[in-house]
Amino acid sequence: MDLRHSCKCLHCNTVISLDDVNVASDLALCRHCGRTMKFSEIAPMAGAAEVDELHPPKGVRLEESVIHGQTIIYKKISPVVYFLIPFTAVWSGGSMFGIYGTQIAKGRFDLYSSLFGLPFLLGTIVLVSIILFNLFGRWQISFSGGTLAVALRLGPLAWTRRHPYDQSTRVRIHHSPDVTVNDRPQQLIFVETQGRTLKFGSTIPEAARVFIAELIRRRIHPR
Repeated sequence: MDLRHSCKCLHCNTVISLDDVNVASDLALCRHCGRTMKFSEIAPMAGAAEVDELHPPKGVRLEESVIHGQTIIYKKISPVVYFLIPFTAVWSGGSMFGIYGTQIAKGRFDLYSSLFGLPFLLGTIVLVSIILFNLFGRWQISFSGGTLAVALRLGPLAWTRRHPYDQSTRVRIHHSPDVTVNDRPQQLIFVETQGRTLKFGSTIPEAARVFIAELIRRRIHPR
């Protein structure tokens, strides 16, 4: 494990020597400030040393912005969308027409049928949202004035979360019990600053997730 630039003290940001790490007990000692911490909290991300900014994985690109400087963009169409489109057309189209279309055609409102159709309507909204984001959406990560902005963009619409960063900020990839698939925790990018945590990226493939997390770490903690 390469600790030369990734294993730094949480308190003073000094590089910690491999000789001062006890992996078995999950402890690391900073000789500079004399404080100890969990090694698992400062250990480098697997694959981070191999990240080459000139050769990003598929779906990732770097853009230069006058306002935000370098921006990380992730956009890649998941193969699952090619299944979701016909499935949604058949399942949602059939249920929506059968429940609501017939009411419109007859010009008569049926409260029971309308209430029965609400789960199908919500399911349709979710499926259409997933399809639209896969086809036209993107992740956008930018840096400005000590603030990291992570945005999900769909055309002119954007859902943005902002997180402050400084020399104490840690960037890591970790399983999150809050995001599960078939009861299995998913891996997310964690950005942690003085008790505040930003988590994102469960739907981003592993190679792109590691690349993005390492680029964020390098921007926050340049060598």
